[in-house]
Amino acid sequence: MALRRVLRYHWLKFRRLQEDPRKIAGGMALGVFIGITPTIPFHMVGVLALAALLRVSPVTAFIGIQIGNPLTIVPLYIAAYKVGQFLLYSGKPLVFPETFSFKAWISVLWQGEVALQVGGVILAIPPAIVAYFLTLWIVQRYHRRKAKKALSALRISQNPPAPSGSEA
Repeated sequence: MALRRVLRYHWLKFRRLQEDPRKIAGGMALGVFIGITPTIPFHMVGVLALAALLRVSPVTAFIGIQIGNPLTIVPLYIAAYKVGQFLLYSGKPLVFPETFSFKAWISVLWQGEVALQVGGVILAIPPAIVAYFLTLWIVQRYHRRKAKKALSALRISQNPPAPSGSEA
């Protein structure tokens, strides 16, 4: 029930946006991109800063980062690591040092983090592109319907129906 209320709230916020459809779609794409990348402590700050810098809708960017939620973040991070590991290290697993050495552990952690970040960026690009075009299509369609509805209401108000027999 709470999820339904949250989704309805975001849908209503989305419908009330009056910006250019490309800015709205750009914000959604940015949010989805940032939401998928493994930068979870910086999602909000990153999306707001980049939305201002790229001049896209911060509201839709915020809605887009919701893709990286507690239910999806673990599978996204695992997939990101696997993709990065495959691309950078030919799929070889990380080898942990047998004895404690600060330098060796930093090297292992660095390799893991680089694989995670590279894989996250690679995984985030396709959904961000899809989010852009899907959002653009939805917003343009919504604006066309809204304009058509307003135009038909304007026509009705300018051309009132002729009075019927009992009113004449």
